[in-house]
Amino acid sequence: MNGDTAQAFRTLFRRLTTGVTLIAVAGEAGPTGMTVNSLTPVSLDPPLLLFCASLTSATAKRIDTVGAFSVNLLSASQQDVSTHHAGRPLQVPTWRWRETECVPWVEGANATFRCRLVAEHPGGDHRILIGQIDEMFGPATAATPLLYHGGKYARLSYDEPDQTGGQHIDEFWWTG
Repeated sequence: MNGDTAQAFRTLFRRLTTGVTLIAVAGEAGPTGMTVNSLTPVSLDPPLLLFCASLTSATAKRIDTVGAFSVNLLSASQQDVSTHHAGRPLQVPTWRWRETECVPWVEGANATFRCRLVAEHPGGDHRILIGQIDEMFGPATAATPLLYHGGKYARLSYDEPDQTGGQHIDEFWWTG
């Protein structure tokens, strides 16, 4: 793709609002992760999801080695987690890691999916990783999500929040 086409592609796709997700994997020196906005549900039976990672991603290479990872849907209050794992490290982390069966996950996410890598496919200058969900959990009430739009972070306020300012999980729907 020439430079003009690549820039037009980036510019136009920045108009797509997405959620912000932390992909985490056990590293040799502790948990490591990467921020992605390419998360997509794939299948209900079995429960599968996918995300895309650059061919140069150290986190994706680690997932390929370890075979297990977590997907954490970040809330608006977790922008620091996203920024840190998007390549602008903080001196002192403000979040807490937890671990289930050697898979790290970040505390306070709107949802966490513990997955094992079941397939990987080429995708140009990225790779497409598909994970089968072994466990999923989240708070009974979702907090306002962290979003990405126009090349920057964005926040969404619900029209009629409940008393905690969130939305109940059973209010979400699947368009399968």
